[in-house]
Amino acid sequence: MNKKHIGKILNSVAENHALPKVEIIRKAGYESQSTYYKHISQTDLSFKILYKYAKALDYGFSKELPEFKKWLEKNNLPEIENSNKELQRLTREMNKWKEKHFELLEKYNSLLENQTKYIKELEEKLKRKTE
Repeated sequence: MNKKHIGKILNSVAENHALPKVEIIRKAGYESQSTYYKHISQTDLSFKILYKYAKALDYGFSKELPEFKKWLEKNNLPEIENSNKELQRLTREMNKWKEKHFELLEKYNSLLENQTKYIKELEEKLKRKTE
């Protein structure tokens, strides 16, 4: 049987998460990054520790570790959905700023067009005065 490296699975999920690792570690209830690095080095990281990270990540690990789901049931703990609320919040925030960016870009382009027209008008007036 090919044993899964639970620490590597945790690290892979954390690497691809919207939150920075420091925030994930804090939300999991740990104070130092060294604790996290100790955890991800463990092939047989306890599900009790993984559960803390699962809650912090808002990620259930059911795809990678079906046995984790069984452990949750056995310990009467709620299954964690992979809803990733933080990613959804960040996506909404990004879209808001994207819209603001395009709005400002349109105003900037309009100002450039008006400036170009104004410069042409001034050049024409100057040209007429010199003739």
